[in-house]
Amino acid sequence: MPTKTGISHEELRRVNTSALLTWVHHHGPTTRARLTQELGLNRSTIGDLTALLEELGLVEELQPDQVNIETGRARRSGRPSLVVAPRADVGVLAVMLDVDRIVVGIVGLGGEMHHQRERLHQPGTHMVGPVVDSAAQMCREVLSTVPDAAVLGVGVSVPGLVRSADGLVHFAPNLGWTDVQFVDLLADTLELPVVVGNDADLGVLAEHLYGAAVGVTEIAYVGGTVGIGGGFLVRGQPLRGVEGYAGEVGHLMVDSEGALCRCGARGCWETKIGANRLLSSAGRLTGGGRAAVREVVLAAEEGDRKAVRALDDAAYWMGFGLRALARLFNPEVIVLGGTLGQVLDARTDQVLETLHERDGIDFAQNVSVRSGALGSDGPLLGAAEIAFAPLLSDPVAEMTAYRKQHAATSAPVAGRKTGGSRPGSPGAA
Repeated sequence: MPTKTGISHEELRRVNTSALLTWVHHHGPTTRARLTQELGLNRSTIGDLTALLEELGLVEELQPDQVNIETGRARRSGRPSLVVAPRADVGVLAVMLDVDRIVVGIVGLGGEMHHQRERLHQPGTHMVGPVVDSAAQMCREVLSTVPDAAVLGVGVSVPGLVRSADGLVHFAPNLGWTDVQFVDLLADTLELPVVVGNDADLGVLAEHLYGAAVGVTEIAYVGGTVGIGGGFLVRGQPLRGVEGYAGEVGHLMVDSEGALCRCGARGCWETKIGANRLLSSAGRLTGGGRAAVREVVLAAEEGDRKAVRALDDAAYWMGFGLRALARLFNPEVIVLGGTLGQVLDARTDQVLETLHERDGIDFAQNVSVRSGALGSDGPLLGAAEIAFAPLLSDPVAEMTAYRKQHAATSAPVAGRKTGGSRPGSPGAA
């Protein structure tokens, strides 16, 4: 919430402009009247901030129709309040690197995904060079579909340890990467700012803003397919750790005599609940992600004994591990993303039975366990959010710098339009 005391006029403007743009980005078109209530600012200030953001090409003001967008009820009297809407033709590239695929899309202000594309990894292409080349090519293909859009940066989701200070991918065992500076490699290729985050950290952010945990401040998120990661919000703030490596719950040891994990340890949680363990236990080939897990769930519903046993086993170990998380973090909500959400939906009772198994105090008594609402797109939308962060923090500075860079180049940077007070035509992204 913006404050009105103790800071300079310029800083006050930055804070208030940031608050307004962040609100309409996360909540969509909003009347001026509601913005005055939510942000604690007067009508005149809201008008001035809106005019500034409109001049920057970040929002537009629309005339409301006869239906109130906040309540759905017809207006009875009074002058209709103008609606402030985010410009969808200002956006960022979102990239999700997974064990089996690369996904790329453009996310416009307002959080809507456009032009999403997916490409499976070819055998032997987990090497850093081929992955960078494939991701860059996909980004260029997507950018070519929106030549008039303002694309401000790139956010990347990676299934591994990402160092907060510089985005170094310290360890991604399921990709076979150690100490990879993916930020620099992709930024040099695309000539756009790039920021990288851990997939589970981005998943919890997206579910908090747009999905199964909206309005919740104490959240534990566990997601993934082959690899399993955790992301946590404590009082609404991400839990990172000193270097950014907090949350690697997939590598907590749950069975000292269990299978060898790709991280080199034995009995890690992801060896019990990862998609490949479920598929192999059900007598299926590994790989295939959500589609393959869906087939196992359907087979179990039809009485396939191997599929039933595989789901029952995954549900037990899921509840076993979640019980430890409930003790450690005492969250209000646990969200299960990726293939874990599919297992939860198929075996809710078994997961909860193990989670609440009494051996003294039930630490999960008041915890709500939910499958992710965003499906496999959670980390992708979270990647977009970290790419939007500089713009949302200081809209004036970011758009001023963007325009100066545009004016200084004789040809547009990939995906960017040269010149003009507007970044593009509405809906371009």
